Amino acid sequence: MSFRECIVNAQAEGTITEAQAKEARDLLDELEEQYQGKMGSGQASSQAARDTFDALERQAFERKRKKLLTAKAWQQVSFNMSQYKDRLGRSNPFAAAVAHLEQDGMSRFSSVTQREDAIKGMAFAEMSQVLGTFRRNLVGEVRQKAQLKNMTREIFGESTGDVSAKEMAAAWTKTAETLRKKFNRAGGSIPKNEKWFLPQNHQSLKISKAGYEAWRSNILPKLSPNDMIDQVTGLAFTPQRLELALKDVYETITTEGANKMTPGSGGRGKSLANQRQDHRFLVFKDADSWLEYQKEFGDDNVFDVMVSHISNMSRDIAMMEVLGPNPTSTITFMKDTLTKQAKMAKDEALKDKARSTGKRLDDMYMAVSGRNNSPINSKFASTMAGTRQILQSAQLGAAAISAVTDVNFQRLARQFSGLPQTGILGDYLKYMSPLGAKEKGELAISSGLIAEGWTSLAAGQMRFVGDMSGPEVTRRISDFVMRASLLSPMTSAGRWAFGMEFMGTVARNAGKAFDELDPNFRSTMERYNIQATQWDIIRRTEAYEHKGAKFIRPTDIAARTDIDEALRDNISTRLLEMINTETNFAVPSTSVRGSTFLTGGTQPGTLTGEMARSFAMYKNFGVTLVNTHLMRGMQLPQSSSKGAYYSNLLISTTLMGALAAAVFLKRRLLFKPVNLHNAYGRSGASNERDL
Repeated sequence: MSFRECIVNAQAEGTITEAQAKEARDLLDELEEQYQGKMGSGQASSQAARDTFDALERQAFERKRKKLLTAKAWQQVSFNMSQYKDRLGRSNPFAAAVAHLEQDGMSRFSSVTQREDAIKGMAFAEMSQVLGTFRRNLVGEVRQKAQLKNMTREIFGESTGDVSAKEMAAAWTKTAETLRKKFNRAGGSIPKNEKWFLPQNHQSLKISKAGYEAWRSNILPKLSPNDMIDQVTGLAFTPQRLELALKDVYETITTEGANKMTPGSGGRGKSLANQRQDHRFLVFKDADSWLEYQKEFGDDNVFDVMVSHISNMSRDIAMMEVLGPNPTSTITFMKDTLTKQAKMAKDEALKDKARSTGKRLDDMYMAVSGRNNSPINSKFASTMAGTRQILQSAQLGAAAISAVTDVNFQRLARQFSGLPQTGILGDYLKYMSPLGAKEKGELAISSGLIAEGWTSLAAGQMRFVGDMSGPEVTRRISDFVMRASLLSPMTSAGRWAFGMEFMGTVARNAGKAFDELDPNFRSTMERYNIQATQWDIIRRTEAYEHKGAKFIRPTDIAARTDIDEALRDNISTRLLEMINTETNFAVPSTSVRGSTFLTGGTQPGTLTGEMARSFAMYKNFGVTLVNTHLMRGMQLPQSSSKGAYYSNLLISTTLMGALAAAVFLKRRLLFKPVNLHNAYGRSGASNERDL
């Protein structure tokens, strides 16, 4: 029986669909045509049949693996929803469902936002030297641009003689490969390609204006087709399939993915597990080709391209690890589960709660996945975002004064987590000091701590206004104001000081068994499901020493080779999730709950979306406090502990607020302009008494 007959029989038996059968026949025809000129007719047919069969078998395996991973994710989600208890010990699957997207004080499982920050922190830790070398300066520009180009050439395997650039290129290659493997373990199927060096940022408007023929003529000579892997066959592209693939890439870019959507699917497109293959399809033959294409149709700043790739991969991996290979289907599964439970209970109040929770899940998923940042009308959205940034630059110049209250929030967070409360001001000054700033920053980032101040424009401003988008020129103005006013340095210093103190506390307690730990510190561990078994692994990790201080860092646990890989990844990730989450209490920042509370599921570029974003412009910080410290106090089990926490919070924040207001008033008085016309009369003359 010929392979073509096998395809017909498989379709007739229902083993494969009509679309799969057509794909198999088309692939068989293309491969036969390709092999005809290289071998005999019979041998060409046999080889084409074998390669087509292997391709179909690989696709079938991947489909089966993704189904199993999806089932496993749904099973874990169901378990989490059934085990979740509120502060009164009652079951609450509604709160549990939302906690999968962003944690609350009662959830003991990882959320997407926690996992994303942890994965990103681990990835940036590998590239701490890269971030330290090219971190943004006062005006928001990347430093050492000449060396940045040397690193780009080293990434493509071109020797520049720059040893430092070669080391940083190796760090990028290792980071990108680690993320590829994590993506595949979570359900993706990105094939390894030794000739893939850097992703691309495509500007759809420029490519649309150029048209397909002009774009193809520009990019094709810069590509290395023999090094590009056909994700269907796992082989090099045939000329016919390469042409089809380029057309598909063009359509995907210019339609912003609309060509991948299936009508009736709610605009979901294909599974998240398949999407990152698109970003590794194009392989450029050398660094100059990549740089020329990016300058023409993308972004030739390799630093921004790498940071964007790490951020996007971290987000996608986090969603798949928590919600499975197709997160959208898992969101639907959670909503259907809640609806079913409410209807089975025949309780109208529960039905209303299921509907409202479903809407909240949709809104938060839009925010977590970044979909609600996709503008409907790009020009309108850009104009409004730029206007808000100019206003923020003018109105938040003194925001650093109000940020002195972070010292108190840091004290509260340290007290609640069982960390030392002394030396907070010293820690702030140490990380804000320009002397040795690069070394201290690299230490913090290499430990897995948040690197926003070095990688993002206007990172310090985000905590007050939420997501920053819009024209680069207005974002640069905002970034300059935030850096010059010291808000961004204060934000980074506070985050790093708290994170390093947490790791130092872990190291100082390494000699204690779990039951011997400070009750608050042990309780913090338990809130993140770190029990005695995990603590024993953490405390037996060799401490990292820096200038006499010792730290046990998540990156040190991840580097251990004496324990199972899955176990060390789980513990190191959970430890970093704990540190990052508690840091958000020490330095209140943005939250998905807060942003969706203010803007819902609206999108930029719409009237309602822009009105909501303008209304929410300065309210993000207040909403964040509600979702952090106020909710933490509410979730305490006893009335006495609630009273103690709220009293501490109310009295201390009032005093610190008064201090900030006094400093601000003194600043206004010092810099208040003198009106000579009013002071000395209409003539402007003065007398001795006036003087």
